[in-house]
Amino acid sequence: MRVFVTGGTGFVGRYVVRELLKRDHEVVLGVRNPAKAKSLFGESVKVVEVDFSSRESVREALRSSQPEAVVNLIGILAEIKRKNITFEEVHYRFSVNLYDSARELGVGKAVHMSALGTDDRAPSRYHQTKRWAEKHLMESGMRYTIFRPSLILGPEQKLFPDMDRITKIFPVVALPGGGDYRFQPVDVRDVAECFAEAIEKDREGVYELCGTKEVSFKELLEDVFSYLNRRVLMIPLPKTLMYYVGKVVEAVVQPPPFSSDQILMMWRDNVCGLSENAHPNGVRTFLGRDPIPYEESLRWALEEYLSIASSSR
Repeated sequence: MRVFVTGGTGFVGRYVVRELLKRDHEVVLGVRNPAKAKSLFGESVKVVEVDFSSRESVREALRSSQPEAVVNLIGILAEIKRKNITFEEVHYRFSVNLYDSARELGVGKAVHMSALGTDDRAPSRYHQTKRWAEKHLMESGMRYTIFRPSLILGPEQKLFPDMDRITKIFPVVALPGGGDYRFQPVDVRDVAECFAEAIEKDREGVYELCGTKEVSFKELLEDVFSYLNRRVLMIPLPKTLMYYVGKVVEAVVQPPPFSSDQILMMWRDNVCGLSENAHPNGVRTFLGRDPIPYEESLRWALEEYLSIASSSR
């Protein structure tokens, strides 16, 4: 099957693309930076340069590649407003341009990357714009599968270099709300397989993707620092204070190591089964097995992260 993929050079995207290629799908990457795509995948994919803010550019990319399905993985964790990189622009408007163009050209299926915690009641702009994109796809008339993963574990997980770099200089980190906010981390390899299965199987709906174990933010950091063999002082701070600290940080550092919106994202635990409008066991539903165990996934991700970091020095 010919599949048009957006966000294919990002953290999750490169695993999804490799999984699709492994299954002998023909992959077309819609990208802003063709050189980066070629450096990652060589001649194994077709690369089309796209301006996702332009409906005409997106339509032309789809018209020229004629895919049977689209996979939308574009997303950001923090805004850079001076460059017009906002949640509304990237999560919502880019998705509208993609899905409206795909529907007009007769593309049959869309598989969309959302996020756990996305809900009509969510207070963060990140989750709100993710929800707008979900709703637009649901109302588009296309067949769709929407995935909402918890924290994704892999060597490229941004948390690892952030914590590694910061605590190497200053071995102290703040824990919003005492660090009791809970995740259910899922392995990026499981996520990639789920996207590939969704292309091949006709399962419409919204599916949550979680791993085998719930861990608090504090427990996750303790596991990371233990593997890095680093002693770090973790100081609990109220979420309200962290929200305003985030406001200051994002005004000074672009992109910020954390933002006020990320504090708002902690409106409820990031674990499966809390949403009324999603299937809670996405990995088992699509892969027919349990997720990769948390301990195994974290060990693999950190081993690979350290190997990549070492080779790039």
